Amino acid sequence: MTTHVEWISVGGSVDAWTGLGFVVVDGLVPLHGTGVRIEQDGDDGRLPGLSLSGVDEAANDIDGVPVSVFVPTPPVLAIHPIGAIDIDHVVLVTDSLERTCGAVSDVTGAPLKRVREAGDVRQGFHRVGRLIVEVVERTGLVEGPAWLWGLVVNVDDLDAAVATLGPDLVGPARPAVQSARSIATVRAEAGIPVALALMSRAN
Repeated sequence: MTTHVEWISVGGSVDAWTGLGFVVVDGLVPLHGTGVRIEQDGDDGRLPGLSLSGVDEAANDIDGVPVSVFVPTPPVLAIHPIGAIDIDHVVLVTDSLERTCGAVSDVTGAPLKRVREAGDVRQGFHRVGRLIVEVVERTGLVEGPAWLWGLVVNVDDLDAAVATLGPDLVGPARPAVQSARSIATVRAEAGIPVALALMSRAN
């Protein structure tokens, strides 16, 4: 059975997500493939984590990142005013790329595809179903478990999304690492407790 990331669980409020132009249905932000599940204001004390299908029922974390085993249900469809399509990638931060990437592979069966060196940062990339899981190792971090740092959502028209939200909620579009694509960072004032960025769709 293929492993999929069904939902990325984050904190925050429904109002914060709807204020960014996302449709929320029963606490869920439906997107193509992986969606967002809102744990309102840290329900049950849960840290941001992943809901996976196709994994061992005993799985409860990936190197400290909480995991819920999820039985797939029929998809919920939504048309988002912001033009959101799907999640491009999710970012886990760690003090040890080898340890965390090993845990991603152990739980999901998804191998490490490549490693990118960028100064004092190393990035490892896995593909779990349709979702890219990016693991980022930063030098100087205290040894400890990994955590879910943020996610990037692809939108149909990034310039239109930035103009609609305005500078109080999102920064200006700038070139992304991905060739011929642009990205804009959602500001902390938007009320999303993990890092969130919007990116132009791949051609």
